[in-house]
Amino acid sequence: MDFRALRSFVVLANQLHFGRAASLLHLSQPALSKQIRKLEDEIGAPLFHRDTAGTSLSAAGAVLAKDAGDLLARCGEALLRAQRAGRGEIGTLDIGFGVATYELVPRVIARFRSRYPEIHVSLRDMPSIGQVEALRGRRLDIGFIRLPAPDDLAVCPVTTERLILALPPAAKDIRTLADLQGLPLVLLSRERTHSVFDQVIALCAAFNVTPYIVQEVAEFPTALALVASGVGASLVPHSARRDDLPIVYREIDHPAADWSVGAAWRSAEGDRIIANFLACLGEELVAAGSPTATPIGGTPCR
Repeated sequence: MDFRALRSFVVLANQLHFGRAASLLHLSQPALSKQIRKLEDEIGAPLFHRDTAGTSLSAAGAVLAKDAGDLLARCGEALLRAQRAGRGEIGTLDIGFGVATYELVPRVIARFRSRYPEIHVSLRDMPSIGQVEALRGRRLDIGFIRLPAPDDLAVCPVTTERLILALPPAAKDIRTLADLQGLPLVLLSRERTHSVFDQVIALCAAFNVTPYIVQEVAEFPTALALVASGVGASLVPHSARRDDLPIVYREIDHPAADWSVGAAWRSAEGDRIIANFLACLGEELVAAGSPTATPIGGTPCR
């Protein structure tokens, strides 16, 4: 059913005068008559009676007039919701993140939710490889992943991360990674995140250390708890550091210890919700005193 024709019908049903209704609608009388005929053809019955006494509703017209107001209201609401969705004001946003952005992402989401309270935001703590797969499978809209990202994703660099050495108190005399030879290691399993595991192995190789792995775990807090209890040393991201545990930390001065983290999304999509989130991300980076991130394709962080 034509939305404009229905609106014209409602005005005419209220006025019961073609001239006045046409004037209110800013239409000519022939144009108004054409719209009404279109509705009548669709319904299969006349909507008005016109005679020397004036214009009146037919039986079909009376029924339509009773329901048309609600129809127009629902159409108007549907149109408004579609417009708001097009502006990225309503909908859903599924976000993946990892340890490197444990502090940043919640701040961005708080900023985003205050501005777009009708967007339902869900969070998933996932390794980078899982986020990439979920982005490609449309189970995530935005991920915060280790860079570089695959070519089919647009990215916006947001922070850097580095591995640090976590030592039990009994090993506090160890100063560099080169001194780890023969010391038991507790590492995050490769099954959980192959990127961190492979980086640890490569970093040990750079210092001519053969890793002596005594335990693999699924989470960094577990690794640090085992370090604190004296099971062994570990290499963990700086952002995973726990200063409330009896652990000695050592910085690792080697480029192989560093990596970059960025927001990633499907580059082929121009989703306004994603663009609005990236704008909030850019504002949060500026507020935190971080340099403005330079985007690699896709929507820029502002």
